[in-house]
Amino acid sequence: MRLVNRFATLLLGVALLGGGLLLIAEVFAVALNREGLVADHTGWYQTLTSTRLNDAWVRSGFIAVGVLGLLVLVAQLARWKPQRLPTRLADGWHLQRRSVERQLATAANGVTGVEGASARVRRDGDGWRTRIRAVSEVPVGPEVESAVRRELERLGASPDDHVGVQIVRPSRSSRAGVPRVET
Repeated sequence: MRLVNRFATLLLGVALLGGGLLLIAEVFAVALNREGLVADHTGWYQTLTSTRLNDAWVRSGFIAVGVLGLLVLVAQLARWKPQRLPTRLADGWHLQRRSVERQLATAANGVTGVEGASARVRRDGDGWRTRIRAVSEVPVGPEVESAVRRELERLGASPDDHVGVQIVRPSRSSRAGVPRVET
């Protein structure tokens, strides 16, 4: 998301700079009683004095600008998955979210009885919100949570961060020796 924000800011800055320079050039052309660089001054004056707000192209322009503004607003307000997570190990240090998820899944898979685990980590203020989904025949929720909390401590997460563990029984096909396909 940071790249999209920077690109949108760059485009807006270039457009405003170009428009401002063009406006300055046109003002000097009018002040020196010369022909405009881009606009025909007489044609512009006639168009601006004869145009009414209820003209179709004016309404279309207002609607297009409004929709574009709403799209930019929604894009800025949308919550995106963070790519980096802050760590307490050193001020200003971050860890890659996907790497943290892989390490937490590996820690959960290290618990006896867990066949497969997946992890999801989200930012929760200054902390992390972790969800673990483990596949097991036996109830190993506390063991999985303990292993995940040890790994979180090693990675520099706060001990107060939320850890949710969901234990799922394996499907029949995986118990029969047929590999299970996850989507």
